[in-house]
Formats: sequence, C-alpha cells, structure tokens
Amino acid sequence: MVLRGTVYSRSLEMETGLTVITPNDYGQAKVYRVCYCLHGLCGGNQDFSNHTNLSYLAYDKDIIFLCPEVQRSFYMDTAYGMKYFTYVADELPHLAKLTFNISASREDTAVIGCSMGGYGALKLAFSKPETFGAVAAFAPGIIRLKEYLDEIRRTGKTDFPDLYGVLGKDLPYREKDDLAVLAKNYPKHMQKPDVFLYCGKEDWLHDSGIELSSLLKELSFPFIYEEYEGKHDFFAFNEGLKRFIEAWKKS
Repeated sequence: MVLRGTVYSRSLEMETGLTVITPNDYGQAKVYRVCYCLHGLCGGNQDFSNHTNLSYLAYDKDIIFLCPEVQRSFYMDTAYGMKYFTYVADELPHLAKLTFNISASREDTAVIGCSMGGYGALKLAFSKPETFGAVAAFAPGIIRLKEYLDEIRRTGKTDFPDLYGVLGKDLPYREKDDLAVLAKNYPKHMQKPDVFLYCGKEDWLHDSGIELSSLLKELSFPFIYEEYEGKHDFFAFNEGLKRFIEAWKKS
C-alpha cells in the first residue's frame, strides 16, 4: 500500500511531502521493521516508490518505508531557519511511531539514501546511534566536508550553489555536518551501526565510496562495500536497495 500526501512539520513550520509504503496486509496485530528512504538532490519524496521495487519489498519483507521531502537541503538545518535535519532525525521518527505499528528497537530501524540522500542517511546513522541500527548509502558524496568547502572557497567553483543557501554566504564549516568527523567521534559506548555501501562501477561518485570504505575500515565500523555494473541512476540504486534489504533481513 502506497500513501502519498503531506504532513505538518513543527520543525519546518509548514506542510511537507511524505510517501509511506506499507505491506498490503498491514495491521495492528504485527510489529514492523521501519526503513527511512532519503532522496537525492534532484529528487523528491516519491522517487523510491516511483523508481524502485519498494512496494514489493514492503510486502515481501514486512517493512514499512517512509520517504520524506527535504528539497535541496543536503539534510542539514539551514542557516536561515529550515530545520530539515531536525525534522528527519527527530520529528519524523516520533510521528511514525505515533502513527504506525513499528518497532522501537534500533535493530529494526534503518535509513537508506541515494546520492545526497546517501550522505543524509550516513549522517543520521552517525548522529543518532540510539535510533538507527543499519544504514545503506547508494553512491554517497561529500565524505570530508571541510576539505570540500575549502576547495570551493579557494576556486570559487561548485556544482552545488545550493550550499550557499544552506550554510550561508561564507560557507561556514560545521563539524555536525561532516561525515568523517561524525564517524571518528562516534560514541565509544554505543554499538556501531551496520553500514552498507553500494555503487555502480560507472558512477561519477565512485571514488567517494572507495574513500568512505577506507575511513570506515580505519575506524573499525562493520561495513559491506559492493560494486555492480551501473551509473548514477535508479537502475543502479534499485540493485543496491535489493542487496541491502536481503542483507538487513539476515542481520
């Protein structure tokens, strides 16, 4: 069952799009695993339901998928008031637990994302260790934010001018948005999430996956990195999605 509509967010102070995919036989007699699906820079909350086999996976694996809308925010709380990260990290999981019969266990809670959403998924998993037990990123980018912003300031060039709107005109660096820093500072008393990284061999963000794999290995994170034929599109992301769901089912 696919539910599409809007939900009012107190964090954003506005209505925002939300797609929810449940098993066709969803009922209150069962407690379901939950997976949050984060869209990429050029996408929206309907991407995963439109371009992957998410509906089948929800039914076949007894999982509820929630797909929020964050515009081109890079899953950050912006400098000018739009608290997209707060919405996805705190408010949406609270609303989901109030509305759907989902497990409260971190082992039953995952977050996945493609491209910008892959960055967002990793950021959530590293920032909210009490919430997410597994994370899957399909061709994520911006592994080391400080170096990336330094390069933009040095050259004045970027493919993502949206960052000026998100961070502010001087692109101030914030450790809370840096995946490398979040991974290094992951609380020692908390169990690390299972990390799954997937990337097409012809994906333009292929090198980011290799870089992140090296970092996670250095920090002793449990992770799987897999490549397959494909580019930066939903043909490839769907392959990663299927592999992750199978792996998560066994975890």
